Amino acid sequence: MGHVAMGVYDLGGRAPAVGADGSLSYFTESFVLAVGVVATVGVADATRSREESRQAREAAQRELIAMERRHAAAQERAAIARELHDIVAHSVSVIAVQAESATYTTPDLSPPARDGFQQIASSARSALTELRRLLSVLRADEAGSEEAAPVVPQPTLDSLGALLEAHRSGGGEVTLHTTGTRPAVLPPSLELTVYRIVQEALTNARRHARGAAVDIRLTYEEDEVRLRITDDGPGPKTGAGGPRLNSGGHGLSGMRERANLLGGRLTCGPAGPGGGFLIEAELPVRAGAKSFAEGVYE
Repeated sequence: MGHVAMGVYDLGGRAPAVGADGSLSYFTESFVLAVGVVATVGVADATRSREESRQAREAAQRELIAMERRHAAAQERAAIARELHDIVAHSVSVIAVQAESATYTTPDLSPPARDGFQQIASSARSALTELRRLLSVLRADEAGSEEAAPVVPQPTLDSLGALLEAHRSGGGEVTLHTTGTRPAVLPPSLELTVYRIVQEALTNARRHARGAAVDIRLTYEEDEVRLRITDDGPGPKTGAGGPRLNSGGHGLSGMRERANLLGGRLTCGPAGPGGGFLIEAELPVRAGAKSFAEGVYE
């Protein structure tokens, strides 16, 4: 090829005749030069195509992960909406019954007061109707049908004992430490959130740190409830967050979603250089119900 490029075959611009001296080398080198050029272009094009395909696959994978996260968040918010409905529906139905029965059980009730109780009962029944209508839409979107999901009593702080026993019955080790005085009345949404966070933390420990001991510290303050959950499982193995943060699941994001909807915050990560995992949540008591409702129904 160098001969051709340097003009060694100087035939006055003519190619040597086939069979003449130097014709074989001339045509061979010309062929090799052409093949080399074509091969170089082909390799470059194949390399570019592979790179474009790789970038397209990575972009599609990122989009798929983002879609899965959005779907998981939507499912979590729908689940929270169902739970909120069950909580609020119970309270509103009690208001309706009490207001309705007050007109019959309260002696010497004035007509204006009787009308007032009737208006309260009517408003409560209207609110129940709107709640059921909203929930039916959420359930239809989630299930793809008009079938209603079964309604069951929502867990509270009193249900934590049964949850811990279920974890122990599966071979897990867990202890609960309570500090402070539990208020006589807590927002049902806050109690449900505490229960769900503990439930997910135990599931997380069983999945990623089988056999680890879980320590739960529940602290009651005047204006907030604090939750600190640690286990002595293995430390981080992949990246700064460890396998639990990088597992691809949506349990941790679901816990953050619940805390945020209450106006609180939740953090999680490695417990320390010695290993283990830590979950901390701070949930306000006073703003809990309002923030929860606004976050779900906004």
